Amino acid sequence: MDFTIEPQIVEKIQKLIADNQVFAITSHYNSDGDALGSSTAFAEILRQMGKTVKIVLPNDYPSFFRWMNGAREILTFDRNSKEIREYVKNIDVLICLDINELTRTEALEPIFSECTKPRIVVDHHINLQIDAEAPVSFHEASSTCELLYHVLVACGFENYIDKSVAESLYTGIMTDTGRLDYSSNYPEVYYVMGNLLRYNVNKSFIHEKINQVYSYDRFSLQATVMKENFVYLPEYHAGYMTITNQNKKDYNFQLGDSEGFVNMPLCMRDLKFVAMFTEYEKGPVKASFRSKGKFPANEFAGDYFNGGGHFNAAGGKYQGTLSEAIEVFRKGLEDYKEKLQ
Repeated sequence: MDFTIEPQIVEKIQKLIADNQVFAITSHYNSDGDALGSSTAFAEILRQMGKTVKIVLPNDYPSFFRWMNGAREILTFDRNSKEIREYVKNIDVLICLDINELTRTEALEPIFSECTKPRIVVDHHINLQIDAEAPVSFHEASSTCELLYHVLVACGFENYIDKSVAESLYTGIMTDTGRLDYSSNYPEVYYVMGNLLRYNVNKSFIHEKINQVYSYDRFSLQATVMKENFVYLPEYHAGYMTITNQNKKDYNFQLGDSEGFVNMPLCMRDLKFVAMFTEYEKGPVKASFRSKGKFPANEFAGDYFNGGGHFNAAGGKYQGTLSEAIEVFRKGLEDYKEKLQ
């Protein structure tokens, strides 16, 4: 896998950072480990260079990522909208990480669309749609954090990588590959992980902070979703699960509690594709998709749920009820039946 960045792009990134002082870093709604890892890592690099930088996100993120360096200083639009608006007005450069289009920043999109300052983009999703002076996009990469490591090295910023930066990058790669279970079948990702461990990263600590932090309520929610809310459709080698508003109330749902649920049915021998639909009191039904083998989860998400993502891991949303979203899903399965056999 070749992640060589074009020399002119490297020079543009170097110049944009060298010639400017105030930076904003952003990523997608419901930021995950890759979004937060790449954001906190790049922010720390810029701070070490003496730059002013703030991470601005559309909404809050799971509490089990708050241990990362700089995470507690993140501004979110749902809590800091006024401060974000004022800050973005005065930035010199906008850095977009782990997003291929500004719509994924949801409530922040109008603010960024009006911002005419130059942009740096580092992303690993298909079909980059953000206009940027310095775009780096390789959808073959396991994660944005892996790609960012290559960017930092290519730009000559490797000397600024310290333990906290390495921890953030490691976290993004580890979480976006399901602990190296998928999207990691090539040597380069292990080369990067090995280099990051040279910075005395305590991988056991990171795995504990992320994977062993849940409450009994969350454990009970998981049991309910798997036992009562999962529907297996053997004729399509597929299935779906739901998390309803009532489930959230019953189990004191916290942001991040459903992390990993959608992956669980993939252990079934004959299942190739699974969806999880999460209901919200306000706003659309959120959909997560996972697949095995050659079934294009991202293509399905784009066709039926205004979404996208990776080949085997994607997301989307539906402007309607939960039951209507399920109907659309089942129609899509019929349309994609040949690819599911």
